[in-house]
Amino acid sequence: MTLHDLARDEGRGVLIVTHDPRVEDVADRILWLEDGVLRDRRPEPRQWARDPVCHMRVDAVRATYVQQLEAGRRLVFCSQRCLDRFNASPTEFAGAVETAALPRA
Repeated sequence: MTLHDLARDEGRGVLIVTHDPRVEDVADRILWLEDGVLRDRRPEPRQWARDPVCHMRVDAVRATYVQQLEAGRRLVFCSQRCLDRFNASPTEFAGAVETAALPRA
């Protein structure tokens, strides 16, 4: 908490760039960098999921690249490249599919 103490006690600004969600617990403000634009983080609901190909964390609520599975389940991908890799060889990612599949949106 050294940085937190420095900001509070000496009135200093501290900028932390991270993917670690634990920082949100102590942050006064959270900015989101998306598509080259820095903005306040949206208060919209999020549902984090893992891309079964690269294992990147993806917001399933706003996912652009989606693959529908049987029984209404679906997968979300971080990019067209990962979706194409999955479609080219779905059996290669079978183990990841079981943990990454989401219920119908």
